[in-house]
Amino acid sequence: MRYNILYVDDERNNIIVFKNAFFRHYNILTAQSGEEGLEIIGNNDIHLVITDQKMAGMSGVEFLENVVQTHPDTVRMILTAYSDIDFIMRAINTCGIYQYILKPWDSRELKIIIDNALESYHLKRNNAQLIADLKKANDGLEEKVKERTSELDEKNEILKKTNEIKDKLFTIISHDLRVPMASLNVLMEVLVQTKNNISLQEFKRYSGKVQTYIQNVMDLLDNLLNWSLSQLGDKKIEINELDLLPIIEKNIKLIHIAAFQKNIDIQVEDIKDDLKLMGDANMLNLIFRNLLSNAVKFTPADGRINLTVERKENFASIGIADTGIGMSEEQLSKLFEPGYFNTNPGTAHEKGTGIGLKLCKEFIEKQGGKLKIKTQANKGSVFYFTVPLAKPN
Repeated sequence: MRYNILYVDDERNNIIVFKNAFFRHYNILTAQSGEEGLEIIGNNDIHLVITDQKMAGMSGVEFLENVVQTHPDTVRMILTAYSDIDFIMRAINTCGIYQYILKPWDSRELKIIIDNALESYHLKRNNAQLIADLKKANDGLEEKVKERTSELDEKNEILKKTNEIKDKLFTIISHDLRVPMASLNVLMEVLVQTKNNISLQEFKRYSGKVQTYIQNVMDLLDNLLNWSLSQLGDKKIEINELDLLPIIEKNIKLIHIAAFQKNIDIQVEDIKDDLKLMGDANMLNLIFRNLLSNAVKFTPADGRINLTVERKENFASIGIADTGIGMSEEQLSKLFEPGYFNTNPGTAHEKGTGIGLKLCKEFIEKQGGKLKIKTQANKGSVFYFTVPLAKPN
């Protein structure tokens, strides 16, 4: 299916640039004012509309407010600048926009956003058609529907779960991934512009922040990949004999810079070099990385993190304790509820997705262990998890 896109901008050059960038992929219709755009959308089947905010006469938000009244199924997006935050909020609240696009836009990035928006449109249309078909089938076929209720419920649950995964991924990719990348871009611009005047101390400080942002993005992508595979049932587990100490040392190095910037002391008890586990190396690295990152994230400056290991029968019991902000009983009770993602910011306003802890619990249990949490608001938290020990030769 070739989708119809309406692009509204009062600057002719912008229209030419947009049309040249995307005419091979979509049917592009254009308008140089909100009034002209409303006339076009009234006479054509428009799947997606993109409008500039600042236009002579009718603004982009005013144009979209008209569109949402007359064509609520059409996907809506708006082009804006960093300074137009009030218009962005208005567009979100009154127009139900799918995405706002910051100027200047990149054609490859915008192509991905447009494809995702059209995929969302397609899914909504399919869902609406499915609902309409089911309603029609119900007329006079109640007995047959009762026989198939179980099957339909199962399909609807799969569809709902798939949509939830898709929506969560789109949200994270469009927001949580953009924020650290935008911050990283600003830092790099500062370094480039001041490269001849910056002191060594300032360079080290900026470099540390750049590395932290890069590590955050890498952790986020890794979590997203593992979470998606886990939700779709494609995450395989490979149990092998593993040395515990190198895994701990590796993951402490990964969060060292973030801890150093907050002056957080990380203490690790003496662990025997020969302590061996039976587990999946990738899963264990993800568990340690997420639990240690969370401990740093929710611990204020000058805090402390302690990592302990105990032998308990056939298991190693690993504890990661922090002097952070902790959680209330209500937060703890909701932590692993389906559909609940705890995205509270850290003590230095660090961002999160709420996926990491869910992955930790799932991967710990897949390896035959258990996760236990002790926490108290404003006092700190301790995360205990068990991993089977390797049998002696």
